[in-house]
Amino acid sequence: MTVSPNNPASNRYAAIISKIFLDKRRQGDESVPFRREDIRIAADALGMDPPKNLGDVVYAFRYRTALPEDIQSTASEGKMWIIRSAGTGIYQFDLVPVFDMRPNPNLAATKM
Repeated sequence: MTVSPNNPASNRYAAIISKIFLDKRRQGDESVPFRREDIRIAADALGMDPPKNLGDVVYAFRYRTALPEDIQSTASEGKMWIIRSAGTGIYQFDLVPVFDMRPNPNLAATKM
């Protein structure tokens, strides 16, 4: 899934995850914890029906698509936000260094 104006589910997920992040983050935070239940609370606050599978919102941004620009734009230079698991039904946005996974063109093969 990619966040796109033509994909209503991805726009709903982006709105929900952005609301959670922007409501909980404070200036200078490098970690922003949240709970699975916060997904339902954010959807309700936005006047949306919560997704049937709350965990899919987190999964989408961990494995399928980038976090929305309104989240990434708060990262300091050379860093980016990711979502990590922090326990059962507990997650956190973490600010981590940007990493480049492109193969090194000077090597015949790059082991990963």
